[in-house]
Amino acid sequence: ALRAKLNPNVTITGTGAYLPERVIDNDTLAEMVSGFDTERGGDFGAWVDQVTHVHERRFCDWSVRSNDLALPAARQAMEVAGIGPDDLGLIIYASFTVSQDLPGDHCLFAKQLGAHSTPVFHLKAACAGSVYGLALAYGMVASGVYEHVLVIGTETASKALNFHDPITSIIFGDGSGAAVVSRREGDETGGMLEANLAFKYCPRNSHLGNSNIPVDVARFPDREIEPGVALGEQALVEMERGPNELRRAVLAMAECVARCLGYDRRAVRKDPELLAILEKARIVPHQANGRISDSLADRLRVPPERMVRTIYRYGNMSAASNLVALDYGLRHGNMARRLDDEGLVLEVVDQPEHRFQAGELVLTPSIGGGYLMGCSAFIAEPALIERTRAQEEALAARA
Repeated sequence: ALRAKLNPNVTITGTGAYLPERVIDNDTLAEMVSGFDTERGGDFGAWVDQVTHVHERRFCDWSVRSNDLALPAARQAMEVAGIGPDDLGLIIYASFTVSQDLPGDHCLFAKQLGAHSTPVFHLKAACAGSVYGLALAYGMVASGVYEHVLVIGTETASKALNFHDPITSIIFGDGSGAAVVSRREGDETGGMLEANLAFKYCPRNSHLGNSNIPVDVARFPDREIEPGVALGEQALVEMERGPNELRRAVLAMAECVARCLGYDRRAVRKDPELLAILEKARIVPHQANGRISDSLADRLRVPPERMVRTIYRYGNMSAASNLVALDYGLRHGNMARRLDDEGLVLEVVDQPEHRFQAGELVLTPSIGGGYLMGCSAFIAEPALIERTRAQEEALAARA
């Protein structure tokens, strides 16, 4: 039994995702990245897979904005939820890759969606944006203020990459995810948990510099960029790296999982009650790095197939990662790598047999720059499973 109390009157009623069509595999990326030492690192693609487990990612065209990616994801989620723009009480728009601050991409998104009078705001919580959004949506719905809240996580991270930095530029991809959090009359077997959110000040683990934020532009060598975009005005993301960063991410997300379920952080790995819950749960972590997901599964003692991984094909989509992975788990199950005898990836395979089932506990731990961290949780309702599968079948038939 869960120690944390489920709120049966709040649930996720729809999810959606959208990925740009342009696929950038590691061989293609090798032609875009400079500064990689082949003498020390060997084959570029094998190195990328080894350090990140990213096999490919999606990049959008330069003219595409983050809100453009968000629109089809939102419509997909709302269709599953059975609502229209006029039914939305609030829109929470999470992104760190915005095209304008005022009035803002979030305002343009609401206009595009047809939610002309729905309150909307931009949530900036880096990679934890979608989990912070789910937490806020839960509070708004649980309090009775709104009946339906749309949470968006969307990024065009490819525009913020310094391709002279092989470590940072290999991990990110573009995409958008959406979820609808709704109020309903439920029973005591389903619902949503109050999220656990946390913060620990660390200003340099992820840093975005541009002309409006002091940054040493000399650190970024001259490079070819899109016409009309000056280097000093282009946002460039920097990240700290190394084993300590990986370990902090794993420990932080594991702690948020435990606290979300009502346990002390020390309960991870030793409390039999918590371990029994986690063994049957679906974990949908932020797709920061494949090695982080592997280590998190090990720390939580979660069977590998129950740890959702989209990092292999989509990379790290920051605020979009949790929501895209959530939607993927509902529709498609999971991804897995098939390796050769030397541990090199041969292919990424689909695991549709691991699609979420009705009644399963779903947890969405995340950590982002700041550090901002958290975890949301809910029970997958039969209606959500049925409507998502029906929509997916209809989409497949049209394709």
